Amino acid sequence: MHKIVFTFDCYGTLINWIEGVEREFIELYSSIRLAKKFIKYWSEKDWELVNSGVYIPYRRILETSFKYALDKIGLDYNDDTLRKIVHSIYRWPPFPDVKPTLEKIRDMNIELGIISNTDRDFIIKSIDNIGIDFDYIIVAEDIGIYKPDPRVFLKAGEYFKNFRWIHVSAYPNYDIEPATKIGVETILVDRYRYTDRGEVPATYIVKKFGDIVDIGRKII
Repeated sequence: MHKIVFTFDCYGTLINWIEGVEREFIELYSSIRLAKKFIKYWSEKDWELVNSGVYIPYRRILETSFKYALDKIGLDYNDDTLRKIVHSIYRWPPFPDVKPTLEKIRDMNIELGIISNTDRDFIIKSIDNIGIDFDYIIVAEDIGIYKPDPRVFLKAGEYFKNFRWIHVSAYPNYDIEPATKIGVETILVDRYRYTDRGEVPATYIVKKFGDIVDIGRKII
């Protein structure tokens, strides 16, 4: 019997980046309405840059994306403003259901990993905020490739040759689709109601993060 590993996307799946960014933006600019627009434009630029085929550190992607979003909504900023928004990543909170769910999965002797489009110092702090140890940490800084490039999952698969490997994400485009293309089992945590917009090629789909526990019980 092979060992089992669940790997996870981090930001948006484990860490509530929207809440974290909104909180920092509102502290700086005092506008909930503009915070929503800021996140929309930032997300667009982030997607463009990670799909460029050229690796640059994620810290620079954040800076470029934040500048783009602030310019789009016509807000003034300086180096200190950008530094505060970028460094807010160190304080972004986990979703409340993450730690108890991961504890239950670990209690089943399922190993845990993270595969994330980020720099190692960012992910280490986010793991501290979650409060759970991970057996495997694979970040873009280490492999020089960003999701949704399927090579991210091919690289990760080198660690999991003797495992039943299931990857978990809230994002079809960044994770579920490229992982599925190379034959990885996947779980979509439908936090953002992607299934309302069309079919998602995930092996399993759950509405709540805690429902992953039931999948774990079925396969051990």
